Amino acid sequence: MNYKEELVLAFHNYHRSFSFPRISANTIRRTLFLGFILVMLSVLMHLSTASVQSQANTKKLIQSGWDMPTPNFMRKHIKQMEQRPFDGVIIKLNAGKEVFKKKPYPDTAFTQDRKDLAAIKSSKLANNFIVMWSAIEEGWDWFNDDDWAAAEKNIQNFAKTAKAGRFKGIAFDLEPYGYTPWHYEAQPQHDNKTFQEYQQQVRKRGARFMRVLQTTQPRTEVLTLGLFSWMKALLAQTTDPAKLQQKLVNHKYGLWPAFVNGMLDAARPGSVIIDGNEGAYYFYRAAWFGDMRDIIRKDARAFVDPANRKKYDNQVKTGQAVYMDLVLDLFEKPANNAKNAWYGMRMPHFLSPNDRLRLLEHNIYHALKNTDKYAWVWGERMDWWRNRIPKGAEDAIRRAKAKIQKGKPLGFDIDVATTKALNKCKAINSEC
Repeated sequence: MNYKEELVLAFHNYHRSFSFPRISANTIRRTLFLGFILVMLSVLMHLSTASVQSQANTKKLIQSGWDMPTPNFMRKHIKQMEQRPFDGVIIKLNAGKEVFKKKPYPDTAFTQDRKDLAAIKSSKLANNFIVMWSAIEEGWDWFNDDDWAAAEKNIQNFAKTAKAGRFKGIAFDLEPYGYTPWHYEAQPQHDNKTFQEYQQQVRKRGARFMRVLQTTQPRTEVLTLGLFSWMKALLAQTTDPAKLQQKLVNHKYGLWPAFVNGMLDAARPGSVIIDGNEGAYYFYRAAWFGDMRDIIRKDARAFVDPANRKKYDNQVKTGQAVYMDLVLDLFEKPANNAKNAWYGMRMPHFLSPNDRLRLLEHNIYHALKNTDKYAWVWGERMDWWRNRIPKGAEDAIRRAKAKIQKGKPLGFDIDVATTKALNKCKAINSEC
């Protein structure tokens, strides 16, 4: 019986009460009160279910990987791309991925990309980002104003291109594929400038980075593949800000928190910074997704300047990631011994093919359940756009999404299978 039927029944009972003169006024009042309570409970349950489904429908699944499309590819193949189970993609520009360069890309390098993106019309793929790498060119220095001017020009052009395609913003990959901007000892002037001086400078540049993005897109979204979730190992040691400051001096991402605080300094109302939690690549327990969300929301605040904590609470959102290659055991296997290659044999290798698909469905489900908005999948030895997809993978993703959207439970437990597989893996590889 739905809440409308219960409402009719309550009024029916009300009218019946008047057909029996011997029924007391107190009985009538109790009947009416009980009917009112039942109706209100039913209405609240209906609204609660609708709210859960409404929240679930705001969860978006983004695709990324080695098959990352370019604007011209996306324009040409948008109809086929819309058939996949994604709500958005991360694309790469033909101009390049790096922005921290000593000379800027010419403006003309972005002309065709903008034309292609502007021509794309898609209501399904509506949550898109342009990838931006954080690696610096050799010799590039945070203190060099000419170097920064070149970077700022590039950042501006990336933002303008995102706007041309009506994209949400930038997907910023802090992992440096080359020279790093985040390790103090690797910086050109680390011999004559202190760590604190570099922190101050990097924070200024982080603020400028955010301002440039917002000049083009006032309510921009920056999807970092990892914000402070990237610093999980440090947070496991301490959440004391003073102790963390000491540890950052020698940490390979020691300058990253300063850059993030700069972004927060400049973040306008409506702009969002997402912690993409790339570390979720290696999750296979449901609880871990929620645990990491708690760390992002609570423990990670230790890296945030107290002046920025309100912004952090309001404008930093939690994301989640799923690593297709690991979950589905797509890695090339080592020639001789599993210990010869970290990626050679991991826990999913010892699952049955069917259980690997169940693990994929499990991880997609819990990634979406524990994100504020975006979960994203990463793949290397597959290609969604050229139909090189592991058998059953797309169906597993669709099942997980459907359950989330309908507010339904996952419906199965993968822990027994993963525990057995983990034990088998550890017997030959202690790194499992």
